[in-house]
Amino acid sequence: MPSDIPNFSDVEKKAVLSTAYEVVLADGTIHPTEVAAIKKLIASMDLTDSLAKEAQEMSMDEALVPLNNMDYDKKKVLAKILDNIAMADEVLHENEMELIIDTFKNIGIGNETE
Repeated sequence: MPSDIPNFSDVEKKAVLSTAYEVVLADGTIHPTEVAAIKKLIASMDLTDSLAKEAQEMSMDEALVPLNNMDYDKKKVLAKILDNIAMADEVLHENEMELIIDTFKNIGIGNETE
């Protein structure tokens, strides 16, 4: 996980974790390394068990609202997190890539220039 995790609000934490869960599920197989990456993400964001459970129950549509409202720096960290989750099993599956790209499009990542 990125060591530079910003101070996400609770709603942002749930949305980030919810999206990470979706990436894990995108290829149809839950690998032990992906579970370990999710646990590391939960610990790095200092998420409570109840917030982690709420994140599991959050739909992608619900998650997109707070993700879209995050500032650009937080969105860049989200991109790193999702990349780390997708590559946790050392294979970037097409469905994972499509989900990440769609998420980025929906929250406005990719249109900025640095």
